[in-house]
Amino acid sequence: MKHILLTTVMAGILLPGCKDSSGPISDMPAIQSISFVGLSDENVTFDAANSVITVRMPAVLAGGLKPVLKLTEGAEPVGLLPDGTIDISAFCHCSKPTQDVFFRIGNKTKTATYRLNIVATGPLAPLDVYEETIFSLKTGVLNMTLPVQHLYNNYYFDQISFKGEDGKSSAWVYADGACLTGCRAEEPNRIAITLYSPIDRELKPGKYQIEIRGMKFPQKLIVVD
Repeated sequence: MKHILLTTVMAGILLPGCKDSSGPISDMPAIQSISFVGLSDENVTFDAANSVITVRMPAVLAGGLKPVLKLTEGAEPVGLLPDGTIDISAFCHCSKPTQDVFFRIGNKTKTATYRLNIVATGPLAPLDVYEETIFSLKTGVLNMTLPVQHLYNNYYFDQISFKGEDGKSSAWVYADGACLTGCRAEEPNRIAITLYSPIDRELKPGKYQIEIRGMKFPQKLIVVD
């Protein structure tokens, strides 16, 4: 009888459950299960014992990384963006994060942290969506975002070229060791580019094709006075 009971208990302990975990009673807030809107379960691994959440990112994650959580009583997520998504912009800047990126939950007295691991599943590429960015030369600053797939792998780009559709005008920007691209937490799946003067002197009014390190974007830059 004792042997049968022991076997039953051990089988219960070894049941798999990578995304759902129950621990001993404690006043420390904890995640019991986690998934993400628009992501299948096989793309999410929840290691409760080591407080690690690993997400295999699709090419495009519409609406950002929005968690669906089952938490211990009284716990709630901390630091979500206003739309309820997690800020993963650390994974689309030009260099990998120097420190771990954490997702936090808390109750009235304590906070628990979970290391967030984002895994890209393909190379960065432009999205085949036509858009136009208007740049007024009077502003002196070009702000532009471009839709892409597989953004979240800390790509580094130091060259951007603009080729006029008239075949005459062009501009080539080289950052001489600095990075020209980044991203914004509130705009998922988009490369963010900000260029300052002398870009306003290099470009003339007209329509331009955008190219970054050999990638030709279907989006266009429209330069006006």
